[in-house]
Amino acid sequence: MAPRHKPAHPVQAHAPAIKLSLPSGTAATEPPKTTERPPTAAAAKPAPVKQQIEKPFVAQPLPEAVASDLPASTAVAVAVAPAVDWRYLLLQNDARGQARLSWQPGGAVYTLRLERELEGRPLPGSNSQGRLDTQGLSPERFTQQRPGRQGQAPRDAAATNFRQGERQDQISFSASTEQVPMPGGVQDRISWWLQLAAIVAATPQQFVPGRELRMMVAGLRGEAREWIFEVLDRQDLALPVGPIPQAVHLRRAALGPYSGEIELWLDPARHHLPVRLLVKLPDERDWELQLLDEGLPQP
Repeated sequence: MAPRHKPAHPVQAHAPAIKLSLPSGTAATEPPKTTERPPTAAAAKPAPVKQQIEKPFVAQPLPEAVASDLPASTAVAVAVAPAVDWRYLLLQNDARGQARLSWQPGGAVYTLRLERELEGRPLPGSNSQGRLDTQGLSPERFTQQRPGRQGQAPRDAAATNFRQGERQDQISFSASTEQVPMPGGVQDRISWWLQLAAIVAATPQQFVPGRELRMMVAGLRGEAREWIFEVLDRQDLALPVGPIPQAVHLRRAALGPYSGEIELWLDPARHHLPVRLLVKLPDERDWELQLLDEGLPQP
């Protein structure tokens, strides 16, 4: 089990692309009260992001006096996980393989990489680079990478670039000449894993069954679409890494006839990072990840 980390100094958060909603008739859970002394006037200003992130990066909701002037869904807390280097068991139909998730936050930037192999054959990987700010992860470049030949380094097959254009508020795609407006808080095809975990980890008591979490995710072919995750009943899991009690179970419905459904399970004892991920595709190319081990200890 990964060691617990104390939350870092709180800063304000404003994430307009992330929305939380409750089913009709369900009351939101109030965050737990703190016993800490109220900040003095000299400490009221939010602290800057530390140059080295050794503890979870935490952003608290806006003060009530400020948030009351904003739409109800614009203030959200995030608690970004510290560095991990995990291995997963990869299952696809009757084949088995492994995947490696490398998450490295450092100062105000991050790198995130997912590598996969199936029965010894390398599969396309994903790489995300960006910044850490009060909204959590802010991607700048995402690449889907093809395995290199005969031991060569992987090659970029498709890229998504954020903050492109004269106004620095556009998303561009290597697979398309189109540029689209960049929604606030938008994620790429791998950063959403860590962003979703950061949102749930900050206020886990709010994610009761029936609740929804919405975020914008950029695709590979010139679009940014809203993903809606439904919170399901918590589940006890038996995974290769060991038993996972009371995992947070989320499901995103298919976006269309070709997108498929996504289910994932977040471990409260591991910064709410995904320990199981199931992608159900319409052409019988379903694949699943189950946490195998946590690799080497991170500094």
